[in-house]
Amino acid sequence: MKRIKIVFTCLLILGFTVPAFAEAENVADKLSDMEKQITNITDELVELKMKQSTEEESKTHLHGYGELHYTAPQKKGEDNEIDLHRMVIGITHNFTDRIILDVEVDFEHAAQEMDLEFAYLDFLINDAFNLRAGAMLMPVGYLNEYHEPPLFYSVERPYVEKYLIPTTWKEGGLGVFGEPAQGFRYRAYIVGGLDASRFRGKDGIRKGRQQISEAKADDLAFVGRLEYVGLPGLQLGTSFYRGGSAQGDSSFGDATVTMAEADVRYRLGNLEFTGLYTRTTIDDTDKIYAETNEVVGKEQAGWYVEFAYHVPFFLKKSEHEVVGFARYEEIDTQKSLAAGLTGNPAYDRDVKTIGLAYYPVPDVALKANLDIWSDGTGDDWNVFNLGATYMF
Repeated sequence: MKRIKIVFTCLLILGFTVPAFAEAENVADKLSDMEKQITNITDELVELKMKQSTEEESKTHLHGYGELHYTAPQKKGEDNEIDLHRMVIGITHNFTDRIILDVEVDFEHAAQEMDLEFAYLDFLINDAFNLRAGAMLMPVGYLNEYHEPPLFYSVERPYVEKYLIPTTWKEGGLGVFGEPAQGFRYRAYIVGGLDASRFRGKDGIRKGRQQISEAKADDLAFVGRLEYVGLPGLQLGTSFYRGGSAQGDSSFGDATVTMAEADVRYRLGNLEFTGLYTRTTIDDTDKIYAETNEVVGKEQAGWYVEFAYHVPFFLKKSEHEVVGFARYEEIDTQKSLAAGLTGNPAYDRDVKTIGLAYYPVPDVALKANLDIWSDGTGDDWNVFNLGATYMF
């Protein structure tokens, strides 16, 4: 009888424990499945976050350029100089595929001076018509908008682009741009005007740029450019600017500035030609003289031609390139004057430049050139320049 009780008791215990063990095993399996699912979801979330981060990064791009200059003028009273002339950092951000921000900040002379290069929004509509607003580079000449140093061969920019087209020239405003037909491009803006109180006999309108820093805006201006790039190796361009510069001060009269410019660039094989002509007229320069004592040219004009030869490199499929070039420029910021004013013949200048530019890669250039200057006084002097430049 005792044995029967023992067996019965054992069977009863097994009856309760086996289902319990089976249920525990079920729970463990379910927990394991849930753990796997959570791990998979976590991995997917991490992957999604990384993807979103990459997409955000791809909307923002860094760019910039810089140049180091060594200058050795062979002229009494002027010293040799090494200058980290520019270091520019830029950001392009795509808010959407059709709304784009482009900004560049210029740290000049080893970051001793800081300047806003440009900062504008593009609203893309179609190929033929788009909107632009902000601090914009003036579309005058081929170099003012695209002036990264590897894009020209001399250490300094052409001097016509300094004294007559005041590169880098920017103003605040808004406008339109596009390519209405294949090979034809245009930009047309309404922008803030210049300040006639800062015009100078030697520099023309250069110091009249207001840098969009609490700039006077009583006078506005129109600026536009049309280009043709429909043939391989050829770029034709013409620019026009007109606007008042009295900025609400009637003692300067209207001081209307009108500038017209034309340029051509053509490359055929290893040979390259560049030419540019520009002419500026300023109204009421007699009134400007009465207020500032500066003899500002009523008419200012200049031009240059440049020939370059791209030397074939001995290594096949190499990015290395050497470019030899020669340029001749004429600059006259007092070509004609208001009645009764006397100019300075030293402001009628010509420059001959010869040099070499070596490109180990397309975005890096090492440059050397000699500038041979002369002016209306009969004075002559030379300047030797070296440069190390880059863009990215």
